[in-house]
Amino acid sequence: MLLALCVMTSVAPNAKASEPAAPKHATTTPGKPTAVADNGTVTGTLTLNGKAITLRHIYGRKREAWPMDTKPFNVDGVDELSCGIVEVMITNLPLSEAVLTSILQNEYHGSDKIRGICLTFEASGKHSFVHQFLLESGAAEGFGITQTDGEMKMDHGRVIGSVKCKNDENTDTRVFKVSFDTGVKLQYSPPEGAELIAPDQFLDEYLRVVPGKWNVERWVGLGCFKASGTLSVVEQSGPHEFRGAFHLVVSQPDHPDGIVDEDIIITRDGTRVHFDGSNLRVGDVAWTRDVLNFELRKGLLLGGGVTDSVVLKKVQESQETTKPAER
Repeated sequence: MLLALCVMTSVAPNAKASEPAAPKHATTTPGKPTAVADNGTVTGTLTLNGKAITLRHIYGRKREAWPMDTKPFNVDGVDELSCGIVEVMITNLPLSEAVLTSILQNEYHGSDKIRGICLTFEASGKHSFVHQFLLESGAAEGFGITQTDGEMKMDHGRVIGSVKCKNDENTDTRVFKVSFDTGVKLQYSPPEGAELIAPDQFLDEYLRVVPGKWNVERWVGLGCFKASGTLSVVEQSGPHEFRGAFHLVVSQPDHPDGIVDEDIIITRDGTRVHFDGSNLRVGDVAWTRDVLNFELRKGLLLGGGVTDSVVLKKVQESQETTKPAER
């Protein structure tokens, strides 16, 4: 699975994204709105060939960095983008869920009414931000002569910025100047081939697949941390309830790895899998009790919380019998 980057363009070296302050690991249960709500406030304009358009709506999203992100940020590998990728979309009109998703997945084909910009930066603030114009023809990369200035920074799960840009490309001149303060939500896409379990098959699959061992395929948050490790589900404590335990290794830039052990109660909430954490055993790590919700897919649990994006992969029985048990 790759979540497509929505920008590829050159920027001036003085356009910087600033170092964020890492937020505390949080555990609020995520909502599931049917419409996209603005994440914050914005003032500014996008001017296209002399016609000024007021920008009023803003949406912030964060995801894990993927190999395709190395080119626009001019780095050798994703390890240099360890804090993840933040994308801020600023538009004249509100965006539907479908349009927002198409922009994030590089599938936006334009609109006769929507105009705006997409700003993208690496959350550590070590690299210059990049941008893209949202035009009638789709998402434009803005080649030609580009002058960009300003900065964006993350501060406790919010992005604060003031940036401006002028792009001259052939006969087109595009200018934007914006100031904003917006929240950020985590964004993920299911891996290819990860089929969602049908509602009428959910209970049988839930009871069959949950017991056993799971690997943490991905655990990223709004701050600059990652977690790896395992979930062991060893006991069925009720008709639809299981007990398990996380054993995690938490990594943060410029900090030694920390260990988190956490007991988990697993229940079903309709066609979602719900985790409640308790009995935390942590080293030198700022970690609080986890409350997580997951979609059940073929061999995968996908979801997390407001500040955590988590993917768990079931270890096959043959693998469990041939590998030493982990804590």
